[in-house]
Amino acid sequence: MIEILCCATSLLIEEHSLTTLFCIDGIMGIAALLFFFNSWSETKNILKWPGFSVWKLMGLITATILASIMVTFVVDHLNELVFKKEMEYYSIFAFHKYGTWLMFASIALYPAIFEELAYRGYLMQKLLSVVDEKEAIYISSILFFIIHFSLISVFWLLPFALFLGWLRIRTKTLWYGVFIHFFFNLTACFLDLYPLEDLFGLVFQH
Repeated sequence: MIEILCCATSLLIEEHSLTTLFCIDGIMGIAALLFFFNSWSETKNILKWPGFSVWKLMGLITATILASIMVTFVVDHLNELVFKKEMEYYSIFAFHKYGTWLMFASIALYPAIFEELAYRGYLMQKLLSVVDEKEAIYISSILFFIIHFSLISVFWLLPFALFLGWLRIRTKTLWYGVFIHFFFNLTACFLDLYPLEDLFGLVFQH
């Protein structure tokens, strides 16, 4: 509920600034930590990493980067087609001396930690006490999709959330999801700074 209110508030603000962005992120991050650690006896086990496999992690990261490239390409073209505008992450950070690092922190690192703690951590653990695993995955994924307030993203955001939920249940840990979430968003950030068209242009020039 807190996250939905924060996200709805951000939509009502006409001009976003780093101050409002970090205030909203801060509130949601603190809420995620408070709820997660308030249920420590239930949630602590998913911070363990049973059966850790570096090869599985590397494989998932590679697939994640490729998926992010594909999604970014499709979303960019949809935004141009439907909304007649480009999707830019960097514009709000561009004026700041450390804008690139702030973008990575806000768009890649923050969601990977706090959204996973909130949705695949606290929320899913609570749901598992009242519903079965499939229902817990569906409910947490739908709520995760709703808080992003982006109907056009349903084709990739909902499957992404469902996969993260399934992976959390299958591996009994948050950590694979944290890394996947981080590298998915990090790739999108890099593509915002260095669009595919520019990269291809550099390759073909040489």
